[in-house]
Amino acid sequence: MNSDKKLYLYSGLAIALSVVAYVVITRKKKLDTDPSANQVKPDVITTTGEVISNEQAEIDPTLINIIKLPLAQVKAKMLGKNIYSKVDNVNPRQTPYVNNGWLINNGVGGRITQKNTLIGVVTDVVNDKGLLKNNSGAIYKWIKVNPSPDAIKQIKDDSNILIGTKTQTFYVREDVIKLK
Repeated sequence: MNSDKKLYLYSGLAIALSVVAYVVITRKKKLDTDPSANQVKPDVITTTGEVISNEQAEIDPTLINIIKLPLAQVKAKMLGKNIYSKVDNVNPRQTPYVNNGWLINNGVGGRITQKNTLIGVVTDVVNDKGLLKNNSGAIYKWIKVNPSPDAIKQIKDDSNILIGTKTQTFYVREDVIKLK
């Protein structure tokens, strides 16, 4: 077979396979995004573009009335209370805002991996440093905590050994906690 015929044969085969792959991929996407096939609410995108689950976006009912109050009243009601993780993989922060930078990250080095874990005792409540707003349009509150031994253990188990952990105190956002 001469080289021109091989070129046409292989080119035609490549085009045909590309068309088949395109049809299979787009058909699968339609099935995945078909609202009648999957009744789960879509994820929520925050004002900074962060994608969080719908479960996380909904504030705990026992906490919602407290969070709506002015900051001084929120502090008065929250100080000394035990808080628990509402979702899996809570990312505690060193400062009261989300910074997932490549070189500089304000995470503590690990996550609280299990839902319903005692995070710790509230020592302070502050507004989000970057003025990030929740679904209701209010600025997120960050809760500073003295961590529980269970929370510290999960953070250390999840952390990168090279980075280490910083677990003296840390902040968690209002949408990942609950009161009991």
